[in-house]
Amino acid sequence: MSSRLLRQLTQELVEISNGNTLTPPTLDPFTPQRYAINVNILWFLSLCVSLSCGLGATLVQQWVRRYLKLTQQADTPIHRVRIRTFLFSGVQQFHVHLVVENISTLLHASIFLFFAGLVEFLFALNDEVAQVVRAITCFFAALYIVLSAIPVLFQQCPFQTPLTSVFWYIANITTIAFLFPFTCFNRVQDKIKDLRNESFDSHILNVAKDNKVLDKEAVRYTLNMCRDDGEIEDFLDAVPGYLQIDGNVATRVEDIGSLLKKDGDDLPLGRRILHLFSSCIHGEGKMDDAARRRRAITCSHAVSELLKAFSSVTVKKLTLDLPHSIGHKLRRLSHDHDPKIAFAAVRTAAVMERTLLDVISDADDRKEPAKSSEAAKVLAETIGDNDPASPRHQAGLRYDLGRDGRLIAVTEFTSNILALTKCSWSPSRQELREIGLTFKQLCRGLNARDFSHVAQGRFVDVLCDIWQAQLNSAPTGTLYIHLLVLGH
Repeated sequence: MSSRLLRQLTQELVEISNGNTLTPPTLDPFTPQRYAINVNILWFLSLCVSLSCGLGATLVQQWVRRYLKLTQQADTPIHRVRIRTFLFSGVQQFHVHLVVENISTLLHASIFLFFAGLVEFLFALNDEVAQVVRAITCFFAALYIVLSAIPVLFQQCPFQTPLTSVFWYIANITTIAFLFPFTCFNRVQDKIKDLRNESFDSHILNVAKDNKVLDKEAVRYTLNMCRDDGEIEDFLDAVPGYLQIDGNVATRVEDIGSLLKKDGDDLPLGRRILHLFSSCIHGEGKMDDAARRRRAITCSHAVSELLKAFSSVTVKKLTLDLPHSIGHKLRRLSHDHDPKIAFAAVRTAAVMERTLLDVISDADDRKEPAKSSEAAKVLAETIGDNDPASPRHQAGLRYDLGRDGRLIAVTEFTSNILALTKCSWSPSRQELREIGLTFKQLCRGLNARDFSHVAQGRFVDVLCDIWQAQLNSAPTGTLYIHLLVLGH
């Protein structure tokens, strides 16, 4: 408008200098250009939407604070449960999750509206600047679309935008349309029904829940995140329960067995178990008696259950790379002044002895000398066959691995339990149950005709010792009953 008035004034001055009469100025009504209208529409829409997102986020925070405040005001737990259930039902009934998700959607829309208006504004000023800005905007828009589509193809992809659900439903509708001509088949009908009732999040959850391969990665991640001895102890405490999940013992044993091997810069589980056993040995660690007992029992129980699970697996290709010195640690703990620690170590050493004997026998049958030799080294550390200070070595007792080993393992375990009962150890009901289960594990598949008379005689001598002691000790009498039942 100013430029038009200045031009009109210049023309009038020229007319005056020429002596002409003046004519009143005529001004056309102002009409904004189309690009200016579009830019204002886009930018003001972007402003309104972004401000609405800010208000929506503030409201959501207020709703959350109100929810927490109301659910915590009740005096009794039953009232808190009722209030929480009442309010949570309202959250589900009014679909609060849709409000929260749409706030981020509107914020994304406001950003795209702003860039669209910016590009159109720059084209009205300078084409070169506008083309550069448009190219950058198109690049990020394409990247945004790619990030939205990738999770539809790869469910574990962490990238996701509000458009991801749109792409997911488009893919679902396309799949349903493709399968619709084949609805005469029952499997196709079930598939279409599942696609109609399945959302993107529920699909991801179903894929993850049905993928059992993830268990191995999960336990490895968990072990790598354990930094101190207490966290490793908690990890071992969960091992027996993990071995019983789904009844798939072979897979669970393989998962834990893979942790015993060295993987990159991470310490293997075997070395960490050795360190925990060393900290439990009296005189080497700096722990109080209660913590030492808890750690020793936890580690012994984890190793024992792992060995039992390994023995029950029929797939003989599985291997357990146990450290050689773990048997030495168990032998030292079996002579601990704490009878509960000694019992846990004796029980674990007996189970390990029987498992290693089975591994050696199976390796010899399959003609795998390397595997047999490796198991024999661990067995020698466990029974103290090469230790001059061990009672077995001093008594001149050596294994005939192919014949008497399994019966000797039962005899030694029985003798060690008898020695513990003579040291004023009164086993609890749970410990008596564990004794019975260990006898059942050690006596599995044994036949007296398979052993020499010397080995049978030693076992009978131990039974006689228990019989002589049972009149003075109720726990020993219970132990004798266990042996009679298993022997029968």
